[in-house]
Amino acid sequence: MGRALGANALLRAKFESTYGTPPGSNWAQLPFVSGTIGEEGELIESNLVGQGRDPFDPTAGALNNTGDVVVPADVRNTGYWLKLLFGAPTTSNYAAATGSITFSAQPAVDSTITINGTAFTYKASGATGNQINIGANVAATVTATATALNASVVSGVATATYAADGTNTSKLNVVYDTLGLAGNAFTLAASAGSNGTVSAATLTRGTVRHVFASGAASLPSMSAEVVHPELANPYFVHYGIAGNTLRIAQSRTGLLNMTLGLIAQGEADGAAASVAGTPSVLATDRFAQAVGEISLDGSVLGNVVSAEFSFSNNLNAVEVIRSDRRIAGVDPGTASAGGSMTMLFQDQTLLDAATAGTPVSVTRSWARDQHSLSIVTPRLFLPKFKRQIQGPRGIQVSPNVQASKPSGAAMVTATLINDVASY
Repeated sequence: MGRALGANALLRAKFESTYGTPPGSNWAQLPFVSGTIGEEGELIESNLVGQGRDPFDPTAGALNNTGDVVVPADVRNTGYWLKLLFGAPTTSNYAAATGSITFSAQPAVDSTITINGTAFTYKASGATGNQINIGANVAATVTATATALNASVVSGVATATYAADGTNTSKLNVVYDTLGLAGNAFTLAASAGSNGTVSAATLTRGTVRHVFASGAASLPSMSAEVVHPELANPYFVHYGIAGNTLRIAQSRTGLLNMTLGLIAQGEADGAAASVAGTPSVLATDRFAQAVGEISLDGSVLGNVVSAEFSFSNNLNAVEVIRSDRRIAGVDPGTASAGGSMTMLFQDQTLLDAATAGTPVSVTRSWARDQHSLSIVTPRLFLPKFKRQIQGPRGIQVSPNVQASKPSGAAMVTATLINDVASY
């Protein structure tokens, strides 16, 4: 066996039905950057006297399992960590799946396009049933194709709407009729003689919206299995994991990561067999720092140099007397959120808000294709801040901010739009 290497370490996790009890198989394998979570116990020094200057054996003290896990802010896996911190999201269908077929030339007679498993054949004239008449030119053929498909009585075809593209007359657009993920399984194909090129084998871009809100009365717990493949007993299971804190640093460049502060009940020693079964793996598509933006009351702030968002559930470990030396659980305290922003002193909008004690709404957001992540603090207070002049360059200000709960809404709302059905 070799030495355990971070490059080969794996992290698998699943939410618990009962606090501190690792669930059954079929966990999720999650990407991570680093982790310091792990159980450690104190040694209590002997206080006996009268036996010489050398001490007696120490006594084992309480066990604690806390630490940070740094994970990438990505399109899909981020939802697991947001659920740990905020509780289960409210999920709804968001956008319909779309696709297209683009024709480089007129289709040949008897060539086909296949729409969600049903073939349509091109004819010179006299088309009937699942046939389409070839028009005088490509644009006319695309229009005829849209008309035929929209009139189809085939149930698998009628679940979408078809139209010639408004700017590219050789392109047929396909839009699934129902919002959400169902349309992502709708198939497209074109034979070689049709001279058609499909946008993809299926429609894409169907998405759902997951809304996570702070302030839940109770929070879920998770078990996590850390795997070191080089060891004889490579599987270490941490159980009773609760999400305490979240930090997200923003800058112009670099990788976008989330740092989570976790409190676990315990850790099982390395085992030869995994409890995770066959883990599911979601594709890791990371959000980038470079595409992030910060908005103030709906308008994008163009003078932010760097920023940090922070959130805490202020969990309280329940430290009772137990024979296993571990905590009995965690109780959520009053949540808090805030952070900092370093900005160029360009106008007095924020200074005026700070001076007047007026709360502002701040949205931090990132996007990747049709997917996005946004974190909204609708009621954020800024302290009055000084403007330090430290040379001839632009003046920067760095106020720390503090969020509070608005009437009828959550202090923090995180919205993740992606193609994952549920968490």
